Amino acid sequence: MNAAEFVQHTTIRIETEIPNGISTGTGFFLSLKNNKEDHTHVPVIVTNKHVVKNAIRGKLRFSIKDSEGNPINGQYFDLIIDNFESVWIKHPENDVDLCILPIANILREIQKASKDLFYTMLTVEDIPSKNEMEMEFSRIEDITVVGYPDGIWDAYNNMPITRRGITATPIQMNFENKPRFLIDAAIYGGSSGSPVFVFNQGSYSKPDGGLYAGTRLKLVGVVYAVAQHKVTGELEIVDIPAAKTPIANTLIPNNLGVVIHAKKLLDFEKILYKVN
Repeated sequence: MNAAEFVQHTTIRIETEIPNGISTGTGFFLSLKNNKEDHTHVPVIVTNKHVVKNAIRGKLRFSIKDSEGNPINGQYFDLIIDNFESVWIKHPENDVDLCILPIANILREIQKASKDLFYTMLTVEDIPSKNEMEMEFSRIEDITVVGYPDGIWDAYNNMPITRRGITATPIQMNFENKPRFLIDAAIYGGSSGSPVFVFNQGSYSKPDGGLYAGTRLKLVGVVYAVAQHKVTGELEIVDIPAAKTPIANTLIPNNLGVVIHAKKLLDFEKILYKVN
């Protein structure tokens, strides 16, 4: 599997039943607490808190693989979870809109039903360190966003939508002194929880101006909001409305997505150590 195929299978569509209808969002697979010595880890799905807020029931659609390990087009497994919001572990900081769902037990139960699932999983090693941020990435980078904007997807093949853009503020900095940065990309309802990658194939440049051969794939953030402005001119950060949920919008969109730094995902490793 090449890097592009890997990226497209890291996400999962999240559909929730809420008091006023149905909404959709994006989740992605991440491996935490990876112990190379005893070959253990904690597989989780990552999304935003507001994606699962007030969710009475949730549906996760997994792809099915064949005996050779390849996804089978048109075949999938729908997992329905009641009391959906309650099963997620939320980030303890109020202004960090992230939560995780540990899925080890879920995967075991699905396997008991003789379903062999297909997905690809990111690890904490895919998150650039502070030193990498400073030495390997420029202040303006191409980015790739994978998810389900407006709930749009390839339902038959269970595939997400991939979009491109650039960083609008440096990923080395905290925008407005909060753990987030802006991207110049079209972000719509259903994009909440989408992973944001610096993804270069064939070649890429570094801050020194040199051109390097190879492929670079790093998870740099998670989409959670859009930056819009009022008719009076003030900038406002607004949670991305869930797809299929009608809202009254009096703000003017400007194609700026707001992204939580991927380093905040590392906080969940500490939380999981306390839980276990």
